Amino acid sequence: MFLIALAFVLLVPMVVVLLLLAAAQADCGNGTPTGAAVTAPAASVQTMGQDVSYLESQGIPADDAAGIVGNLMQESGLNPTEPGYGLAQWNARWWASASAWISAQGQNPNTTGGQLMYIAANVKGDVDGGNFYAGLQSDLSQAGSPQQAAIVWMNDYEQCQGAGPAGALSFTPGSLCMAENRESYAVQALQAAGGAKAGGSLVSLTPGGTCNASYPLTGSIKGYTNPFEKATGIVWERTDQGVDAAMTPGSPLLAFAPSKVVMIVPDFYAGEPAIVFEITAGPLAGKWWYWSEQIVPTVSEGQTVAAGQVVATYASSGTGIEIGWWQINGGYPLGHPGYAEGLATNAGGDFRYLLQALGANPGTGAGLSSGPTLGNSYYPTGNPGS
Repeated sequence: MFLIALAFVLLVPMVVVLLLLAAAQADCGNGTPTGAAVTAPAASVQTMGQDVSYLESQGIPADDAAGIVGNLMQESGLNPTEPGYGLAQWNARWWASASAWISAQGQNPNTTGGQLMYIAANVKGDVDGGNFYAGLQSDLSQAGSPQQAAIVWMNDYEQCQGAGPAGALSFTPGSLCMAENRESYAVQALQAAGGAKAGGSLVSLTPGGTCNASYPLTGSIKGYTNPFEKATGIVWERTDQGVDAAMTPGSPLLAFAPSKVVMIVPDFYAGEPAIVFEITAGPLAGKWWYWSEQIVPTVSEGQTVAAGQVVATYASSGTGIEIGWWQINGGYPLGHPGYAEGLATNAGGDFRYLLQALGANPGTGAGLSSGPTLGNSYYPTGNPGS
């Protein structure tokens, strides 16, 4: 009997230690919120960087924290007394519940600190969970970048006009949600908290942060990247067969996905070339796409390239660039059949949507083309990041 009691006494502390270790791993290891109580932030918390640092201190991974703050920046400019109920622009019913909870914690509901504490409790402890999508915590744990986390928060929590379905990474480009701004602010927020670009990644270096890690700059689609990431002086132009733009001569042009160079067309338009690719991996595998016109190719036919690899540079003169979808096993862009000069084809609008999802922020092209300027028929409308 004594031995059994002794074994129990020794076993209980061991179990407690194992549970504590598991909890610590859950905080940072896989991004899954633990439900633990949150603590009040410093009274001075107010900037993007400070907001991210506070949320990190509550065990929220850096990319998730930045995605949340990116949304708050879009909603209220980080003004806790912004008309329309605070940082997240809660509706009247939700704000009544939020302010009551904040007051119950001994905080002022009209301060950034009080409202951030409430948001942390939403994520960590599912406080007032009936007001937002039940899968918010799970979706945040799957976010692979600040941009993805921004879209998750927009769809699952903010639920603004133009947001995608809860649980998805899709959205309506150019809508009142201004998803593109949220993604951009999310990256800025992580940088403001001490993040820095390094080797194609955004690294959180928040002093004392609990979940510092490296996050690939892949927009909303894991494994893909913004093909204009290294270009400078970008001027977005119309949508036609693809998406048109101009930029600083010599700017590098990237592959947005792992691809194989199918062919190089030497005289695609006005004596200028096109490089045609087949995507070899990820949710868009098998689709063909192209860079064309004012480009100097740096790849050859049959070559395989990685996402983010330079495949051309912007030439010193010409008609600007065009990027878009190419007809699979065909000799022309997907939007070419029935094309008339200046028409914004569905294929062109669709590729503009893809560029938005990748973080290029090309806008809608409205007023620069005739016909539609947006679409998403060719791009997956489910969760491409899964």
